[in-house]
Amino acid sequence: MKSGLVSISFRKKGIKELIKAAKESGLEYIEWGGDVHIPMGNVKLAREVRRLMHGAGLKSASYGSYFGLMYHCGEHFPLPFKKVLKTAKSLGAKTVRVWLGWPRCGCKKGHEHYVCEKGYARTVSITKSLCNQAKKYGLTLSIECHFATLTDDYHDTLRFLNDVGADNLKLYWQPNHSKSFEYNLEALKALLPYVTNVHVFNWDCSANKHPLCDGECQWKQYLEVLNDENAEERVCFLEFMPDGELASLPCEAKELNKLLGGINQ
Repeated sequence: MKSGLVSISFRKKGIKELIKAAKESGLEYIEWGGDVHIPMGNVKLAREVRRLMHGAGLKSASYGSYFGLMYHCGEHFPLPFKKVLKTAKSLGAKTVRVWLGWPRCGCKKGHEHYVCEKGYARTVSITKSLCNQAKKYGLTLSIECHFATLTDDYHDTLRFLNDVGADNLKLYWQPNHSKSFEYNLEALKALLPYVTNVHVFNWDCSANKHPLCDGECQWKQYLEVLNDENAEERVCFLEFMPDGELASLPCEAKELNKLLGGINQ
């Protein structure tokens, strides 16, 4: 497994500054966010960032597009998805992370992750269509295991993946900070065949951020599970610093590379 950085960890920092910081911290990859750093559809900028990354010896394994699959019971924003795919391709990414959305945006009844069956069916249909488009570009789509969304529970996540049934629909895994370590380990094992990349952070149940070294024991066990036959293709991306400061990146990157070094031996 390889190490990287999610650019949205530092939304106020510039592209060149992040490339320099990632390289100096010993990271190999950057996942660029489509909300700030490389807006969806800005192909020219994506090509320029790819050039800068190449010059620094870094790669873009994925593009964090934030293209929404579900808003208001399945409606998604009108940006043509082809623009997202062209941006990712110009960046040199193999995977496009898409945002499954907040079900509670559309439905008021039930618990916060509720989505009506009509909205769910429409989201499945939209996702199938987008996967077909992505396949023409040789790209994989990955939804994100994110709390308070349709993927909050891994059983719902498996249902969605199975209902879409596309071989190029995969998953980003991350621990759900609102659930127990035991649950997260169980969820990772169940979802493992679909996991492309990983978002790495150390949050408590109140979403307070802590240094990665404080979660070393838990992350060792997560990485042991992730170290399967597909491990060589996976990137573990640092997402957010414990204090939000770029100055903390070298320390967090060192800890992540140490953990990966123990697994990759």
